[in-house]
Amino acid sequence: MKEKFIKIMNKFSRSMTGIVMFLAIMGTVIALATILKLEFMPAPVAAFGGLISSMMDAMLNNLSLIFCIGLTTTMAKNKKVDAALVAAISFLMFLAVNNAWLTSQNMLAEPGEMGLFGTGQAMVLGFQVSDMGVFLGMILGCITAFVFNKFANVEFNDMFKIYGGSRLAFAVMIPVVLILGVGVTYIWPTVNEGISATTEFMKDAGPLGVFAYAFGNRFLIPTGLHHMIWMPFCFTGFGGVVEISGNVYSGAANIFYAEMANPGAITAIHESVRFATFGFAKAFGVLGAFLAFIKTAKPERRKQVISMLLPSVFVAMVAGITEPFDFMFLFASPLLWLAHGLLTGLFEMLLWVLGSRTYMIYGLLDMVICNLPLDIGLTKIHIFLIVGVIAVGVWFVVFQVMIKKLDLKTPGRELVTVEGPTQANSSSDWDQDIQVFIEAVGGIDNIETIENCFTRLRIDVKDVSKVNESLVEKTQATGSIVKGNNVQIIIGMKVQEVCEIFKTATGWEE
Repeated sequence: MKEKFIKIMNKFSRSMTGIVMFLAIMGTVIALATILKLEFMPAPVAAFGGLISSMMDAMLNNLSLIFCIGLTTTMAKNKKVDAALVAAISFLMFLAVNNAWLTSQNMLAEPGEMGLFGTGQAMVLGFQVSDMGVFLGMILGCITAFVFNKFANVEFNDMFKIYGGSRLAFAVMIPVVLILGVGVTYIWPTVNEGISATTEFMKDAGPLGVFAYAFGNRFLIPTGLHHMIWMPFCFTGFGGVVEISGNVYSGAANIFYAEMANPGAITAIHESVRFATFGFAKAFGVLGAFLAFIKTAKPERRKQVISMLLPSVFVAMVAGITEPFDFMFLFASPLLWLAHGLLTGLFEMLLWVLGSRTYMIYGLLDMVICNLPLDIGLTKIHIFLIVGVIAVGVWFVVFQVMIKKLDLKTPGRELVTVEGPTQANSSSDWDQDIQVFIEAVGGIDNIETIENCFTRLRIDVKDVSKVNESLVEKTQATGSIVKGNNVQIIIGMKVQEVCEIFKTATGWEE
């Protein structure tokens, strides 16, 4: 049961990952549009910025629909175009039935001075419905994907053929959406109270709450379950709810994007930003660790260590993708990984205590672009950068002392030269490695599903006893992890390309 639960959570987080990458682009474009609208900009430029901002606002204000379609599509095993269509129709049906029930039962809330904010209801695509935020898209997307996978391949003969396949999945969704749309009018208010209580608990926990969040978010990276910590706080009501310029936003990232798009409507950065600073360790912590690895490496190996680690360090600091770097030392010493997590928690807590309200969930590029449109008096980015410089030194000292005292076999100190990462950054030819991956997971017949997340190729296998992790060490991959029947091969930034090659080589069809 535990392995099944972890498998489901991993599948959900993988599906969410693809959607979140689109939101990263949205945040960047919002920042650029806000800069174009600054007072000193010429009128035509400001008008152009306004058009772009309106486009991104449409996305930001309808994330629930995007999550519903995105999750259904990525979780559907096949017929993904049909799955997207069923998801869109199901979302619209939910809005209609939920609004109709609230209306028939005289349960519609009356708008106040702040509209429907705080009433438990909201306007979505012209319908006044129960305010579920992006949870509606997440829940409905998962349900639709489940139903679609169950019924989309069921075919009927002759005159009933039109009712089979994807149409059958749609037909099944009609009563499901009806029950869900009516049920949430009674259930969701209680759920909202639970979410509010969780938010208040994290708020009341103060700095310790920030520490626990930051530590867990970093420490769980090897399991892939860290997505289940930061995603809810960044994109759902767990991270907080606020009204800005007549619209309601929930989740730390969404709230910051809205503040960035409406700088004149805010006098302070919302406190939810404390859940959106975990890019800090991706830049400053990684740099300190990198310097420590160079310092503690054998003199004759230092140049090799620099060339081996520099590409992954650059990607971590600029883009916020740390896994290729993390797995360089994770297995060399779990204690070093524990220290990495503790330092992450301590410094994010320190940032909050010192008053920094700087947003950074990816890398330095994301941090600069997203904070630039806002007044430095609001973001306190100077505090963020000063603490960052200090953090580099602390990470360097702590890692250096631990490596020497415990004689850890970190890059440049191991008995056998680690050639994989160097190859990964110097070659784009994965064809030979793909064949090794296939053998490592027990052959084509042992494969159940093939997917990828930010940096990992994820393969579900039928018989995990046929998996041979040692074969992966002979390839360009940084490492591998086996969780239940899920094999994760650490690729890095080229994972999407490698995943497509892997699917082609295995003849995989979704």
